Amino acid sequence: MRRTIPLLAAAAATVAVIGVVRTRVPADVPGFVTHRFNPLVMRFGLAGGRRSPWAILEHRGRISGTTYRTPISILEGSTDDHVYVRLTYGSDVHWVRNVRATGHCRVQSHATILDLDEPTVVTASQNVLIPGPIRTVLDLAGRTYLRLHIVERRPGTLVDSPERSARAAATGPASSPRVLGPVDLPISA
Repeated sequence: MRRTIPLLAAAAATVAVIGVVRTRVPADVPGFVTHRFNPLVMRFGLAGGRRSPWAILEHRGRISGTTYRTPISILEGSTDDHVYVRLTYGSDVHWVRNVRATGHCRVQSHATILDLDEPTVVTASQNVLIPGPIRTVLDLAGRTYLRLHIVERRPGTLVDSPERSARAAATGPASSPRVLGPVDLPISA
């Protein structure tokens, strides 16, 4: 009996956590994040900084070839070989589809630029940064992550990177990259 009560309490807590994690995000929240919150984060330089909770993901559009920058949340303590990105709105958002189609991207996190390739969508059980018991709960909740292989790590920012300077010199003054949010919005005909 003494062991039963703690086990029941643990089971109830697990069910409660799964219920909270599985609740659907209201339809208007992703649109708000994409069109209001992300542009403010990028405009005021709140992503990618030394103390920022967000990193900046730079990727190319799979159809247009346009360069986009999206604030993302990477898991702290990423391994030496890989970075894990939370897929808050799932794997069918524009920036994930762009990265998977092109096979590479760049991330600025804490004044460090990471060149990344080999994008793979993984479940929580495949994420080595999450402790074992929590992996099980997150797997039951359906959480996914984007695992990216680190090709190169160097200090700097995406604004002053050599690739950007060379591209600007070749094409003339370019407009700043568009900010794309983490949502897959329907395209109207």
